[in-house]
Amino acid sequence: MARDGADTQTRILNAARTEFAAYGLAGARIDRIARSATASKERLYAYYSDKKQLFLEVLEVNLREFASDAVLTDHDVPAFAGALFDHAVLHGDHLRMIDWARLETDGTKLPALEVMIGYRDEQVRRIRLAQAAGRVDATWDAAQLLTLVFGVASAWMHEPGTVLTYAGALNPIAIAARRASVVRAVERLVAPVLNGASAGT
Repeated sequence: MARDGADTQTRILNAARTEFAAYGLAGARIDRIARSATASKERLYAYYSDKKQLFLEVLEVNLREFASDAVLTDHDVPAFAGALFDHAVLHGDHLRMIDWARLETDGTKLPALEVMIGYRDEQVRRIRLAQAAGRVDATWDAAQLLTLVFGVASAWMHEPGTVLTYAGALNPIAIAARRASVVRAVERLVAPVLNGASAGT
């Protein structure tokens, strides 16, 4: 019985991830989530007191996955940007959940916020280490640079022309070209200045 309960809760959470990514907090429907999870609404409410609690749980789970999947290593900020791009391609629902949370919550998403603040602070620390190692232009404020790297990595997911006209799966060649552009842009962005010229030029 305990195993069945755990399996049911997992099915509910997975169904909720799909529902909230597609419709946001306001547009999501508990009956659709329960039906997709092959569970009753009563069972769903036994685990989650209301729709908002379930939404915040999904947000936290998504952000924990993101924080473990895309991490700056070996002082390599361009490679980090590539990893961010890869995650966005594979998990576009995570970005959509962040957008929905920004639009539809009032700052009470504390568990998810704590996850991302911890993640952000750790990546800023690693950027500073990369600066100290001479791999990143030391004139950048590390926190501001991190924001710019996120922006470059997610550019195609938020650029209006792409968002409004894109209606199908991209082929691997197009994805690879976009990824290469992200890495190249960040290489130029972080290149240390040598003798008055960027090392990336």
